[in-house]
Amino acid sequence: MTRPTQRPSRTETARSSLGTSQLGTGLAVAGAMVIFSCLWRFSLHIAEYPHLSMNITAWLLLLTVCVATILVVRWNGFILGDIAFTALIILLALVVAVDLVAVWGLSARGLFPTAAIAVGGVLLGIVSIRPVRDVIAITTVLAGTLITNFVFNDSPDSLTVASDILLCVLAIMPPLIGAAIVGSYRRMVMMALDRVLIQSTVDAPAYGVSMLESEELTAIDLEIERLFEDIASGREPLPLEDDRAERAGALATELRRHLIAGRRHTWLHHAISESDFLSVSVELRDPDSLAGLLNQRQRDGLLSALWLLMYGEQRTSREAIVTLGPAVPETSARRVGLRFPIQIEAKGMRRVDVEPATWQHLSRAGRYVDSTTPSALMVVIECTVENPID
Repeated sequence: MTRPTQRPSRTETARSSLGTSQLGTGLAVAGAMVIFSCLWRFSLHIAEYPHLSMNITAWLLLLTVCVATILVVRWNGFILGDIAFTALIILLALVVAVDLVAVWGLSARGLFPTAAIAVGGVLLGIVSIRPVRDVIAITTVLAGTLITNFVFNDSPDSLTVASDILLCVLAIMPPLIGAAIVGSYRRMVMMALDRVLIQSTVDAPAYGVSMLESEELTAIDLEIERLFEDIASGREPLPLEDDRAERAGALATELRRHLIAGRRHTWLHHAISESDFLSVSVELRDPDSLAGLLNQRQRDGLLSALWLLMYGEQRTSREAIVTLGPAVPETSARRVGLRFPIQIEAKGMRRVDVEPATWQHLSRAGRYVDSTTPSALMVVIECTVENPID
């Protein structure tokens, strides 16, 4: 069986409400401190700038952009859309250009850009309301611009090199550190949310459609019901027109696909395919749909162990292949049932990488043995279940 097809994530709609408002407030305050420190430095040397009007223009534009961004974000429910973000970046680029031109060739006199450095504070302030990759990309461009300016601005001077490095760090490091913090926080919350969502499959029916498939099936059922109602009331004459007949055939095909999937797809298939994390790291091979025979205790143990194997304390990239079967009848003095192995091949792992709690969860699924190969950790669980025929 191939890797389960990844459907649109159930957690996708929750990405905009991860509770980052508190974190964003702190980062915005830190960004404001960076801006005000640069403004204070500018005020100390305001009389020394030969092109003062350009420097003031850069600062006025920067402060106007900050105020406008705050108003737009609050108006839109603390969301910075793509159009507003693009406009913000264009205006910040203009600020950087004007400020760098105004101080070109003045580093030997101890005059450095200030508004351009303060742009880093603005990027730090928006890191919690934009994807991390956007902030990192813009910060990288800002870093390249500042470094190029400092290299070609004037002849290298040992007295100004330290100031150049300090200003670059002040502009670049805060947004990068903020992006790292927000990225780690978002991943932590998304993993917790994803874990809770897939845990619901433990109590789900052994076979059937998933939550996403249920929504699709409901929509198909509604459309079929309306079509039948139109035919029964005479609003849709028979025979059907070509486009309506083609649509009816497509609905029938889609309905059959869902019904067939409902008889073969088990709770474990849905748990893996609908998980943002497991779907990209776990391949399930269960041709006989044996996962549906596991009881609730075995399900919970297997799913918890699989999650800890893939996303435990070690943050290295991991992949696993889970193979179920074949099943053989088991007859003993106490019970009659089925016995089948569950083999977990965790690539790139060693036994010392496994958290102790993982073994406890594996024991809930059945008796297990583990071994290590040069390329993977192998775990084989012997599961005994009730025979569905009995």
